[in-house]
Amino acid sequence: MLHFGHIHKPDYNSEQNQTIIYPGSTISMGFDELGKHGFIVGSIENKKLQIEFVPADNREFSEIELDVTNINDIDELIQEINNLELKQNYLYKVILTGKRKFEIEILDLYKIINKENIIKIKDETKLNYNLEEMMNDYTLKGIFIKEFLNEKNNQNYTEDELDKILEIALTALDK
Repeated sequence: MLHFGHIHKPDYNSEQNQTIIYPGSTISMGFDELGKHGFIVGSIENKKLQIEFVPADNREFSEIELDVTNINDIDELIQEINNLELKQNYLYKVILTGKRKFEIEILDLYKIINKENIIKIKDETKLNYNLEEMMNDYTLKGIFIKEFLNEKNNQNYTEDELDKILEIALTALDK
């Protein structure tokens, strides 16, 4: 097995009779290098290769997804984050997913949560709108949603792009 380029992940025991062993980087430097890191110790006896992975760092980067769909406000979100069971020597990235009912300010979360080993929070949530209900309102928002839904099928946008357009527009109309 040959690898060319910049590789940080270990590659050993993935093929029968593997002759090249790549230990990866000995310590993890970030969330693009999840999992255990260390080095490989090997010996050859009677033409038989014996290898062993030896961890070099007791710290590990890990990711946790937290679905906010059933969380009602920022206080509940903070409580959920603070209640996460985290391993002591791990550094975590919490990825917020699902449909939210409230605004999330990541910088404010860092100030309030009490978990020192959460070093990154990423917001991948989408706003939870009831478009059918909102489009029947006789407001600028209602008119926009009605037009948006009529036109969205005629546009060449992905669902993610349409969600982002809707979120930006409705946020602007809230101000």
